[in-house]
Amino acid sequence: MPELPEVETMTRELRQELPGRTVLTATLRPKALYRRGSASVHRLVGRTICAVERVGKNTVIRFRPSGLMLVNLGMTGRLVTAPNGSHPAGARASHLHGRFKLDGDLRLLYYDARRFGHFYVAETCDFQKDLNVGPDPFIAKPGYFKRVLEGRTAPIKSLLLDQRLVSGIGNIYADELLFDAGVDPRTPAGELGDSASRLLRSARTVLKLAIDHGGSTIRDYRRHDGSMGEFQQHHAVYGREGEPCKVCGTSIVRVALGGRGTHFCPECQR
Repeated sequence: MPELPEVETMTRELRQELPGRTVLTATLRPKALYRRGSASVHRLVGRTICAVERVGKNTVIRFRPSGLMLVNLGMTGRLVTAPNGSHPAGARASHLHGRFKLDGDLRLLYYDARRFGHFYVAETCDFQKDLNVGPDPFIAKPGYFKRVLEGRTAPIKSLLLDQRLVSGIGNIYADELLFDAGVDPRTPAGELGDSASRLLRSARTVLKLAIDHGGSTIRDYRRHDGSMGEFQQHHAVYGREGEPCKVCGTSIVRVALGGRGTHFCPECQR
């Protein structure tokens, strides 16, 4: 599933092309792709894109005079632009579910093989209150991060994946930032204490580095031009079960935690 670095990469690429474009036609099918409470994308016809931003794992397109469209890629979603009548490299027409014709001979297209993504169209939105999207690590303050973990007995890895508490982190980057912070993923969150601040610093460090490398391509994720991200070449623990730790040489271990595969170094993350 695309996480913060992949969505940030996509958002930056879309930001280069979309602002100033007016929506001429808009379709989205099937209806299951709409998040509950969403208005139809048809409402956006005639409006002009004024900004493209990221909120957690979501890309948000804002319009003038009003309105917004939030896009969550789910596991296999891809949001790209292409000239009218063409498809981007690597995209299959059978996976095309969202079509937005823009002025200037451009289309915004949404592809999703498994259709686990969703759209949310509204005039305004408080993302935390209305959609339960918590602050991401670049926005969250150390005090907030420590406060939401206090008293919790669940493993820290599980809480890092809870988008209501802190958004943008998924399975890949939870493993990577916990390694960077030297924290065992099975540690009860409430026991971290002052280590919560170190964890937040590691989250910012790892996520920024991943953004600089265009994200991680494990299976489906591709950049706007169809190329792969490169950060998977720099993973310290994720996907490296049985391989030596790059720091101490101990074999990387994989365990199931909360139903998710979790990778860590038992020596560096005590």
